[in-house]
Amino acid sequence: MGGGSLAYAGVHYRPEPEVFRAPGWDPSVDWPAELAPCYDLAERMLGTTTVPLPDRDAGGDGALRRVADDLRVTTTFHPTRVGVYFGPPGMSAADPYFDGRGPSRTGCTGCGRCLTGCPVGAKNTLMKNYLHLAEQLGAQIRPRTTVISLHPRPDGGWRLRTVRSDALVRGRGEMLDAEQVVLAAGAWGTVELLHRSRAAGTLPDLSPALGTGTRTNREVPLAVSDPDAGVGSGVVIGSALRPDDRTLVQLGRLGPKLHPLGAAFLPPVRRFGPHTALLFAMERTNSSLTSRYRWGRMTFAPGEGPAEPVSLAAARAVARRYAEHVGGRTHAVWWGPLLRLPFTAHLLGGCPLGDDPGTSVMDVHHRVHRYPGLHIADASAVPTNLGCNPALTITAMAERAFARWPTA
Repeated sequence: MGGGSLAYAGVHYRPEPEVFRAPGWDPSVDWPAELAPCYDLAERMLGTTTVPLPDRDAGGDGALRRVADDLRVTTTFHPTRVGVYFGPPGMSAADPYFDGRGPSRTGCTGCGRCLTGCPVGAKNTLMKNYLHLAEQLGAQIRPRTTVISLHPRPDGGWRLRTVRSDALVRGRGEMLDAEQVVLAAGAWGTVELLHRSRAAGTLPDLSPALGTGTRTNREVPLAVSDPDAGVGSGVVIGSALRPDDRTLVQLGRLGPKLHPLGAAFLPPVRRFGPHTALLFAMERTNSSLTSRYRWGRMTFAPGEGPAEPVSLAAARAVARRYAEHVGGRTHAVWWGPLLRLPFTAHLLGGCPLGDDPGTSVMDVHHRVHRYPGLHIADASAVPTNLGCNPALTITAMAERAFARWPTA
């Protein structure tokens, strides 16, 4: 499994209703109706709440609100919803979510370092909810362990070969046996493991649809240098606006320290970090890639729909207006304009859902076709670009799938 831990902004959106009418969502399921209670449960488990903005006119959030006014989309400006504990800043409190069964939390201090690991313990990572509670029920977590192959046992069940993730020489590793296996390594890790297992001949009957429908969420990052006041304190992504009905632009901050991400932008950003606003755009348009496994590595080729974007006009308009308000300068990631390479922080898809093994990897209950006991519950199951952060949808889809499992 992977995700929801260190490099995780903890931003939780429910997609627009139109998303579930896009191709890829199996029409035999009323997805909005079935996922609605699962979204509620996911929000409770992840501690989702609305970011408090005490002064909507201050700092970067205030500048973004003024951009919304300029673009005549004032009503679309909003604080984000995040999995962060906003108790008294810097003060520890007993578990506020699970009747004392969870770990203590510390109130968010607004340092903006959510993405690189919350230093105070306010961010609700999986180690503070799902995994913490699972350990209490007897689950064993094996950190720094990578599954490198899957083997169906002749008598039923599965055998997994694992190695230490940090080992310089892999060696033989360790074999684990299980009756049921749930892959939750993300849209890269899960799909690559399945590709590798099929290439090795251990899972030869996997669907030919494996790797199709891979999505980038059509994301484009921009930055605006603010030489004076800076973006201000807060969570890493605290507010957003919609410049049109298909695009979401979020304001990001990286905290008070300099950050290596500054090397990604052109022109070079001086004092990248506290004096830099990140503007992170996502577009709800249907496009895709197809992954393949060749020479021991996974590669991607264009799929259906328009090309993945390296620039979005709506996002550039927001960045220009923001720069005007703060007296700053706009910056783009260097590989976009120079190499025409797209970017994504939220790789999705690659394991389509459906009833036909010829066009889908798993059924609508996340069971892999032709391989009983093998399940998938991660971003690879998301069948279309959401146009927003996918963490809550991934969690809700997993809750829906496992609600049908018998009670242990």
